Amino acid sequence: MNIVFFGSPIYSSRVLSYLISSKHSVKAVVTQDVKKDKKRKELKTPVGLFAEENNLHTLYQTNLRSTDFITELKSLDADIFLIYAYGKILPKEIINIPKFGVINLHCSLLPRWRGAAPIQRALLNRDSLTGITFFKIDENLDTGNMLASYEYLIKDDDDSLSLQEKLTDLAIANIENILDYNLNNKALIPQKNSLATYATKLSKDESIINWNEDAETIIAKVKAFAGWPGVQAELFGVKFKIHQATCFNDSNTYLPGTVINFDHHKFEIKAKKGTIQINKLQLPGKNIITYKDLYNSNSQFSTKIKSYSGK
Repeated sequence: MNIVFFGSPIYSSRVLSYLISSKHSVKAVVTQDVKKDKKRKELKTPVGLFAEENNLHTLYQTNLRSTDFITELKSLDADIFLIYAYGKILPKEIINIPKFGVINLHCSLLPRWRGAAPIQRALLNRDSLTGITFFKIDENLDTGNMLASYEYLIKDDDDSLSLQEKLTDLAIANIENILDYNLNNKALIPQKNSLATYATKLSKDESIINWNEDAETIIAKVKAFAGWPGVQAELFGVKFKIHQATCFNDSNTYLPGTVINFDHHKFEIKAKKGTIQINKLQLPGKNIITYKDLYNSNSQFSTKIKSYSGK
């Protein structure tokens, strides 16, 4: 089967890698257009770089309605367009090109969490179940009829990074079944729009920790914002990122933000309801360290925490 693949981030490259090694032919790769950093250096997407390294015809398209672009896509004589985290909504002119339609791989059980950040919103909402949905796209946001969904039970130690990898594994494991299913014109499943929820784009403001939040809410943020932008907390005027943490319920009466324990065995901070155990953190401009590393250091931050611990 002749495939044109649409994708942009690093995890999307894994699906592309599978397609390259499969019985199918990847005729071209479409990815987000090239950006430039502050020094005017070109920044290509991970999928774009991966595609170039594998000598694939790679298109960094800015205007999806461009006549030349649409003409080029038509010339590829593709059977299917396959999308995984491309980042743009395709216009009708493109949707109508491939013989067997356009299939999107979406990291949720649609119609739950349509939109840009389904994994992060599922974690923030403390969902217990997610999955991968294969659906035929239309001109709207994640509303098309579904071919199939595959469930994944979220584990306690999952965060947005691990969940993305596991859902990508799930997608790769089922791509062949989906392509065959689609080729044989099997019945599609309409989405129940009344059950739809929306995974709006993330903002850095959401990732700032407030110790007056419940401990479970804080841990949900740590999991959801792993990778980007990372959760930011503050103690004694020092801002730092929490990379790994757990929480537990307690009956103490410490004020939120109080460091309850800081030693070789634990780094515990009181939240509004419950207590946070910080396992890994990162000070500004520094590498990620464990709480033990922080305790053993002679930094001003460590000294200040030790002075105020339990007060």
